[in-house]
Amino acid sequence: MNLIYYPDEFLTREVKEVNIEKPDIDLVEVKKNMTDIMLQHGGIGLSANQVGLDAQLFIMGENESNVSLIINPKILQHTKDTVLELEGCLSFPNVYVKVNRPKEILVEYYDENLESKRTHVKGYTTKVFLHEWDHLHGITFKDRVSKLKWDMASKKAKKMEKKYATSRS
Repeated sequence: MNLIYYPDEFLTREVKEVNIEKPDIDLVEVKKNMTDIMLQHGGIGLSANQVGLDAQLFIMGENESNVSLIINPKILQHTKDTVLELEGCLSFPNVYVKVNRPKEILVEYYDENLESKRTHVKGYTTKVFLHEWDHLHGITFKDRVSKLKWDMASKKAKKMEKKYATSRS
């Protein structure tokens, strides 16, 4: 399992639901491997298709002890109130853009024990949840901003990479 980078076409594919009755993947192993990759790259969320896995699942959390596995997530409701916040993505190194997202959402999903959950997600966690949910549907944060904003952020990322490469030489 390895991190996939844009423009890999797998990032733009919608992935299939996990069979809750009889999953064809080892969820404990998948969570562990994805957590290792996410933390190694300094992330707080990682979707299955970012590691080449065709499954509706993602993880989110800040460290090993608080990572949650979210399986077959559904967004049932969202607030009309939105918030514009800076986002980054492990599959788009050094690219950061402000994305407008709902402040709160009502979601339904299965956890790692295959128990059904329904909960309100608020604050910063909403942004992470929606970013990863988008990935499962073949949507990246690039699709959530104007071409102008994206081009500016990409240009800035290239400058950072060049500066970093020069300073390492």
